[in-house]
Amino acid sequence: MNVSPRTYGYLLRISISFFMSILMSFAMLVLNLGFVENFMALWFKSFSVAFALAVVISSLVFPLVIALLSKLVKVCDEPVELQEVTEGC
Repeated sequence: MNVSPRTYGYLLRISISFFMSILMSFAMLVLNLGFVENFMALWFKSFSVAFALAVVISSLVFPLVIALLSKLVKVCDEPVELQEVTEGC
C-alpha cells in the first residue's frame, strides 16, 4: 500500500499510541490492582482512555520532538559504519 509521507506520519503516531496504550494500561492495572475478577473490563476501560489521550498527546508532542531532535542531531543521508562516525556523515 502506498501512502503519502503525511499519512505515514499519522499512521505511525496512531500505531505507536495503540501499542503503548495497550502495554502501559496492562502494566499499570496489574501493578495497582493485580489480576482481579473483572480485570478484562477494567483493562478495556483503562486502554480506551489511555489510547484517546495518547493519540491527542502524540499529535501535539511529535512535531516538538522532531524540532528538538533536528537541532540536536544531524541525520546522515547514507548509512555509515560505526567506526566512521566522529564529526559528520
